[in-house]
Amino acid sequence: MEGGIDILDAHSGALRLRIFLPQQFMTDVDGLHGSFLATDENGQRLFAITSSDGTPQNAALTIVQLVAVPLGIGTIAPSTVAATGGAILTIRGSGFQSATALTINGKAASVTFKDANTLLVVTPSLAPRFSADRDHKSDGETVSLDAAFIAN
Repeated sequence: MEGGIDILDAHSGALRLRIFLPQQFMTDVDGLHGSFLATDENGQRLFAITSSDGTPQNAALTIVQLVAVPLGIGTIAPSTVAATGGAILTIRGSGFQSATALTINGKAASVTFKDANTLLVVTPSLAPRFSADRDHKSDGETVSLDAAFIAN
């Protein structure tokens, strides 16, 4: 294996997935053209410009199809909800499944799966403060986000 890609949690910096490539990234370009990696809109496929020796003469496009996208929380809207509960949060992220469960400050929340990147969540009643969000996939993978929104 010549090269690899680390996928990190955007909020915590924790390593979520490490992928090894069969060839190294192409490196023989000027400083303005150093973008060698892209993803599709769902993060399911990675596209890398690779080369057996790092030169453009041996460049190739390597496509990696992920079996499962790592669970991640990107954004939560709105950022402030009533502590009484019943607010609808839109959570955008990755790796969501129809069986994704969610807790907020340890309380189960009602989850509607929209797609692999979107959940709609009805908040339970909460104490007024910053609230933490924890998502769980059916395979046991979890991710959390502290101070995700404010309940007041």
